[in-house]
Amino acid sequence: MFGLPILEVAVGISFIYLLLALICTAVNETIAGITGRRAGFLEKGINSLLGDDPNLKKKLFDHPLIASLGPKKNKKSSYLPASKFALALMDVLTGTGKEADDPDALREGVKAIKAAPLRTSLSAVLADPKQTLATNQQKIEAWYNECMDRVSGWYKRRTVLWIWILAAIITICLNADSVRISKILWTNQAVRAAVIESAKSRAQTESSEALMPVAVHPDVNAPKTAAAVAPHHNDVLTGKERSELNELTGWSDDIRQWAQMNSSQRIWHTLTHFPGWLFTIIAVSLGAPFWFDPLNRFMNIRSAGRAPDERPDKSTGTPDSS
Repeated sequence: MFGLPILEVAVGISFIYLLLALICTAVNETIAGITGRRAGFLEKGINSLLGDDPNLKKKLFDHPLIASLGPKKNKKSSYLPASKFALALMDVLTGTGKEADDPDALREGVKAIKAAPLRTSLSAVLADPKQTLATNQQKIEAWYNECMDRVSGWYKRRTVLWIWILAAIITICLNADSVRISKILWTNQAVRAAVIESAKSRAQTESSEALMPVAVHPDVNAPKTAAAVAPHHNDVLTGKERSELNELTGWSDDIRQWAQMNSSQRIWHTLTHFPGWLFTIIAVSLGAPFWFDPLNRFMNIRSAGRAPDERPDKSTGTPDSS
């Protein structure tokens, strides 16, 4: 035990927000995978890049270098390396029987593009005089990467909206009322102690960069080859963490109280949760890394503590001997 209830409550509430944010992120990632949200945004970005030229887009996506990246036949990939895009586009523009890196054939191919905005953009890209971009492939890759930065911005803005919606759904479904959680942590020492121990374990074993059990692609040229991150946490929460979350959230207490209330009292009782729900929704929408950092700070503050021989009041020169 820390011996400082208010600090313990701060640790506990930060830990609960962290767990709820992890659940929210896991649900969001699952939905994104099922709906192909990333693939949709990638396609939208490439459409913008190619000036909405359907012919060129079809040839590009049908090119073996890109078609092979899709997880299934006729299903587009959610990740397209800049090198693959550049090589496929150069190969399409230079035409059959020409090398993809043939500069003359490439410029002729650019001139033949029907979409004027794309033709102008590619001509400017290939004429870029920067010495760091020595080859045409490097110039097209840089152009593509700049566009993908914008696509990432679109995706993040949409993700923020989804996170808010999911945070609201998870908060209400679990009845994660911040006011109620704080009261339980303040009044129930046993629950508070258990939550603190779990928070210490989570803080010691995880970092803010490895909070989610996601797959990474170590080889940018082989995006289908994935490696799991933190596979021991692929369930998002441990059994102990789930148990403690159940102690602090849920509808069981409300259902017991409703049995002794009439309809109007039940409605009023439910409405009293709204301020606590609102606090939780805002907190969860901030994301797991946000709550991991203050959790660590609270832990470090209490771990440092006060030295045994430190004076309670440093403003006085000597302790009062009276």
